[in-house]
Amino acid sequence: MVVDFIGYTPPARRLGNLHFVRTFDEAAALAVELAKAPEEAAPDLGLDRFAQGQRYLRGLFSGGTLAYEALLVLQDYLPLVWSNAPLRKGHNVLKNSLVSEENTIVDLGEDEFTVGRLHPMMDNTLRIQRLLQEAGDPEVAVILLDVVLGYGSHADPARELAPAIATAIAKAKEAGRYIEVVAVVVGTDLDPQGMDGQIEQLKTAGAWVETRNDVAVRYVGELIQALEQRAAEVPEAAFAAKEVDLAKLQQPLAGINVGLASFTESLRDQEAMAIQVDWRPPAGGNEKLAALLERMKAKK
Repeated sequence: MVVDFIGYTPPARRLGNLHFVRTFDEAAALAVELAKAPEEAAPDLGLDRFAQGQRYLRGLFSGGTLAYEALLVLQDYLPLVWSNAPLRKGHNVLKNSLVSEENTIVDLGEDEFTVGRLHPMMDNTLRIQRLLQEAGDPEVAVILLDVVLGYGSHADPARELAPAIATAIAKAKEAGRYIEVVAVVVGTDLDPQGMDGQIEQLKTAGAWVETRNDVAVRYVGELIQALEQRAAEVPEAAFAAKEVDLAKLQQPLAGINVGLASFTESLRDQEAMAIQVDWRPPAGGNEKLAALLERMKAKK
């Protein structure tokens, strides 16, 4: 279904099988495109793995560019993502970079994290601490992080990150929850860290590993979007049909009309019982006089 909200910014570009656009031309073009495309089965995101209440994303990036790209892509899925380096200055800014709020993307390469210490591409200490902190939050479902390879980066980042990922997943499991850790490995086969070896270590620790940031973020976006929808669902019992006593509908009915007499006349013309209440606003609708009357009543 394609929905055209003219003059309104929708919460996301897509919610399940709902596609949101802003113009007639865009609506028509997308409708034709969807009609031509073969029907795709909805991916099984495995929502049953997550406990009730788990619904938020925490992104822990060492690179500002990848964090920015993640925020851009997440606009298609989530109405609000907090960050210490938001897309628009002054909008959706974390009150405290050390404390996440709902869905959050943190750039650990910002000044508040790097003063007096190495950049997170070289030093994983802060990110490991934050990873374990986020995993302890019962509302967190997904932790997203980048692993940047190459000269100038940590010689073996997975050797430090993998045990922390395994610990975070294990602690969540002990608490009856599941944490999806998604790692984006950015590099080439020629990087000194050995790309295949880095990926293998992260996978062994239990992480979902991608080599393209946009692919990873879209997967995370769909997953969090689905969890948010699950959290917002009203139990089916709330919509359970109630039996109606049909005998009540067969009783004589009467309408009570306050206002235009023509409504009452219309009912009576159809041989329905109707009562006309001749009501006028106090003081003829004059607000000042009505206020004076109220004061006079209060004094009595």
